[in-house]
Amino acid sequence: MIEDKIWSSNPSTYIIGSDEVGRGSFAGPIGAASVRINYEHIDLLLDVKDSKKLSPKKRNQIFELVQESEIEYSYIERDNEFIDLYGIKLANEKVLEDSISSIFQDGDIVYVDHFKISKFNAISLIRGEDNCRPIALASIIAKVLRDNFMIEISNKYSGYAFDKNKGYGTKEHRLAIKKYGLTDVHRKSFNLMPK
Repeated sequence: MIEDKIWSSNPSTYIIGSDEVGRGSFAGPIGAASVRINYEHIDLLLDVKDSKKLSPKKRNQIFELVQESEIEYSYIERDNEFIDLYGIKLANEKVLEDSISSIFQDGDIVYVDHFKISKFNAISLIRGEDNCRPIALASIIAKVLRDNFMIEISNKYSGYAFDKNKGYGTKEHRLAIKKYGLTDVHRKSFNLMPK
């Protein structure tokens, strides 16, 4: 992992990993989480990998460990209205930048999964969750928090099964859009209505 090389020469160096969640979703916010850690937190990273490769139960367990630790993290969202107004690319950039800036300190090394941002001398990594555990940990935090939000709102929008699809374009979600139309949490700029 990329952080092992850094920490082998300087274990006190802080690394910020950042990742977004919800970019391709049809409904709900786009979010980003960032974590700021050094070698002292290595034990917490042992089970950490890409959030998509972990069960919801395991993701929640890891997030609970983060909450109980002294690890600094942040999570920022932009809602569907912001996405519709400014576009998904700018929304993605803003959540990453704002999430990083809330915990960044001079001297930190910043890694972002896949997305390029110019601030903080951030280094973009392809498949960052597989190559950098701080990014993987950020992906877990982002997924847990956004999923929890989508589960919370699922009762209000009962026909859309947000508790299961988290707003992503599953077959059932597409059928619900066709049957019931769009809600106030759907991204209108994504042209979701069937022709």
